Amino acid sequence: MESSDEVGNNVVPVEDVHSNSLHHTQPAENTAEKQNKPLISVVMPIYRLSKLITHSIRAVEKVLDANGCSYEIVVVDDGSPDDTYSQALTASRNPTVRVFRLPRNMGKGFALLYGFRKSRGDIVVFFDGDLDIDPRQIHLLVNTLRSNGVDIAITSKWHPQSRTIATPLRKFLSRAFYALTRLFLGLRVSDTQTGAKAFRRDVLEDIARHLTVKRYAFDVELLTAATARRYRIAEVPALWRIKLTSRFKTREIIKMLIDLMAVTYRHRVKRQYINSARR
Repeated sequence: MESSDEVGNNVVPVEDVHSNSLHHTQPAENTAEKQNKPLISVVMPIYRLSKLITHSIRAVEKVLDANGCSYEIVVVDDGSPDDTYSQALTASRNPTVRVFRLPRNMGKGFALLYGFRKSRGDIVVFFDGDLDIDPRQIHLLVNTLRSNGVDIAITSKWHPQSRTIATPLRKFLSRAFYALTRLFLGLRVSDTQTGAKAFRRDVLEDIARHLTVKRYAFDVELLTAATARRYRIAEVPALWRIKLTSRFKTREIIKMLIDLMAVTYRHRVKRQYINSARR
C-alpha cells in the first residue's frame, strides 16, 4: 500500500436511510452454525452502571433476538468500584451473554479491545452499555456493513438524518474536535466519538495491533489507523433520538488533546499506522 498523510478519502456516505426500510440480517451460513460460531459479537464496555446494566443487556438481547441470526454479547466491566459486575452476572442468564471484569479501571479502549479478543463473531459491534444510543442502531450498522461493501460502519451524531439533541456548547465542542482531527490527522470522519461502531473481524484484527491509546482518544486512533490502511468506512445516521446530557470536564478535554497530539505524532512522524500497511 502507498502511504498518505491524508487519511479521509475512504469515507463512504450513506444517504436516505429510513427506519422502516431496515431489513433483518439474513441468518448465518450453516458452516458458522455448525461450528457454534456467532455471526455477530456485541462488545459492551461498562463502568458504574449497576442500576442500568440489567436493562441494557435485556434491551440488546431483544434487538438481536429479533434479528434472526446467531449472536453473542460480551460485557466487560472496566473495574467498577460498585456492584456493576455482580449485577451484570445476574442479568446474564442467556448463555449467549458472557461477562468479564478487569481488575482495575483501564480505560474504555482497553475494555473494548479486551472484549474483542474474547469475542468470536465475524462481525464485531462496539456498543456503549449506557444506552445513550438506541440498541436498534445495531441493525442499521450490521446491515450497512453487509450490504454496502464497506469494512467499518460508524454512527454519526451529525449525519443530516440523525436525531440528535445537544446544547450549543456540546455542539461547539464536538465541531471543534472534528476540526482539530481533520487539521492534525486529515481525518474526514464527522463523528469519531459516538459509541456504536461495527467492524469486519479481520479488519479489526489488523487495526488493533497498531493501537496505543486506551482511553481518551482511542476512537480517533482506531479510525486514523483504519483510514491510513485504506479500509472503507461508512457513516450512518442515528435514526433514534440521541440526547447528549453528559458534560465534559476541563481535565478530560486536556487529556483528550494530549492524546490527540500523541496520535498525530505516531501518524505524521513515526508513520506507525502505514509503515507495515497491508498490500
